[in-house]
Amino acid sequence: MRRNDDEQFLASIPVPSLEQLTTFYRDVFTRAQMEYDCIIITLIYVERLIKITGGILRPRSCNWRSILFSCMVLASKVWDDMSMWNADFSQTCPNGVKFPLKRINELEVAVLSALSYKVKVPASEYAKYYFLLRSMLIKSGLVSDNGDATTPLDVEGARRLQQVSSQFQSGIGATKRQMRKAKSMRSKSMGQDDRFKMGAGARSFREKKQQAGLEQLVNM
Repeated sequence: MRRNDDEQFLASIPVPSLEQLTTFYRDVFTRAQMEYDCIIITLIYVERLIKITGGILRPRSCNWRSILFSCMVLASKVWDDMSMWNADFSQTCPNGVKFPLKRINELEVAVLSALSYKVKVPASEYAKYYFLLRSMLIKSGLVSDNGDATTPLDVEGARRLQQVSSQFQSGIGATKRQMRKAKSMRSKSMGQDDRFKMGAGARSFREKKQQAGLEQLVNM
């Protein structure tokens, strides 16, 4: 009886529209001053959750914000040079949505546990998602196929992603003492203006690097 009640309750929750999804993601992404790479890494983590749990843990009408937000936070911590602390992420929620610090901490632990702490993103996996998303955008007419509408994918950036995500994975699987040491090395929170300047500078630097083709990355 309880299960039927739960199913009826879930069925009564409206499915979010594409506009709701994109607005939520855009608001968090902008307020947290994330790098563009976090868009793809977030998608990778969301799909990993679905695959690893056999579909038991997947975005639903009642939990899509929690899953998307926690994967965004994890992606930022793995990749961003100037990632926020969880206390700062609690201030990035869109209007009408609240994720207190305690809830963010709980979500972070839950997601890492569900992923078995496997947060490493190989360059080949990143490349696969990158070119798939780019192809979908081009086919939908949202961007042109001139290479200027999307952030270029560079070899060095892909290698660095694989390295930093591997280091992060090693860090969260270490002892508590090593965890504290790793946290002490993480950049502290900065003002929004400072973060914007640092983030813009990093993006500008990466855009000057060598662009990569899929064949250069699949074997990395």
